[in-house]
Amino acid sequence: MARPQRWELLLRASQQEALLAVSLFNDPGRERALEGFIIHMHIAWTYAFQAKWLRAGRDYHVLLSEQPRRYKYINGERMSQSVEWFVKQEFACSAAVRANLEFFIELRNKIEHRHTGSDEALRTVVNGECHAMLLNYEAFITEFAGAKHSLAHRLHFPVFIGGFTDQGKADLLKLTKTLPADLRRFLAEYDAGLGDEVSRDPRYCMRLTVLLESGNRKGDLSLQFVNQRDLTPEQQRAAEEIAANGGLVITKTRTQVVTNADKFKPGQVAERVESAIPFRFKPSHEMAHFWRKHNVRPPKKDPNPKNTRAEWCVYDTAHSDYLYTEACVNWLIKKCANESGFREATGLEPRRKPAPRSTASAQFDDDGGTSG
Repeated sequence: MARPQRWELLLRASQQEALLAVSLFNDPGRERALEGFIIHMHIAWTYAFQAKWLRAGRDYHVLLSEQPRRYKYINGERMSQSVEWFVKQEFACSAAVRANLEFFIELRNKIEHRHTGSDEALRTVVNGECHAMLLNYEAFITEFAGAKHSLAHRLHFPVFIGGFTDQGKADLLKLTKTLPADLRRFLAEYDAGLGDEVSRDPRYCMRLTVLLESGNRKGDLSLQFVNQRDLTPEQQRAAEEIAANGGLVITKTRTQVVTNADKFKPGQVAERVESAIPFRFKPSHEMAHFWRKHNVRPPKKDPNPKNTRAEWCVYDTAHSDYLYTEACVNWLIKKCANESGFREATGLEPRRKPAPRSTASAQFDDDGGTSG
């Protein structure tokens, strides 16, 4: 057997880092699993970039000068370019992949060496971005090195309970509320800075809808992945409605769509959004401007009331009104966290909420003066 070339050895090292990252992420008993995942995927991407450039005979070391050609050295070794540099070179025309990697570069700087106990909550919030980064990595290495280097046969769908039970979903939602304020602000501001085209791209954040199938077909895979872009328009609409409606109830004899699971009235949406942002957000003003601006639902007395943006809003036929999804609430909270995002979401100038009165101030007002 021929001795592996240097680029192949680098690629193997890269894949080992990726496997370790996933192993850490999927270990339910591991503390600081997200930090470990980000660090090792950071290294995996760096080695993968280097392997590709080495294979192509391209130089990726840091130059001090072109004429004469002089390199920067660290501990006697030529200094390699950073992962940030590679991302800009490789994904100049792929905004979603670049945004995903730059998100994790910034997030690593935020959380590395912190011991606040927020790792588990943060992992729940950025799960989709983690899946997207891993799939982007797989696509990158198989594109330049070939399908024989795929990790698909070694990385399988993890066994979990989280979102499959009511208690699991409740626990996950409760967990997300424990994030420190600076991390919530970072996540909101980063997402608010992305256009819809990037933020909705699965290469930036991968969102899965899992459907339970009745029956037991031994000849089939127990888990099959269907990409939304491979569906017909009718199938895409059905999939979006299922995702927006919170899932399916499965029985032995039939599959029944749960139409109002995890839905919110406009007033409930406005209350949740306003409590999470520094601005006022009222159902009759900001909420109304939001749905009109983004064509979330048709206007009153429209002949086609069901013509909604299914991922955000559904028409409740029984009550002839509209309900909004968790995805809609989360999007509004992220967008409206700062002034520019608020304007983009509603088309309005943000109105800051009044600062809460201090205990001392309230005591002064109640007593009519100071005691003593």
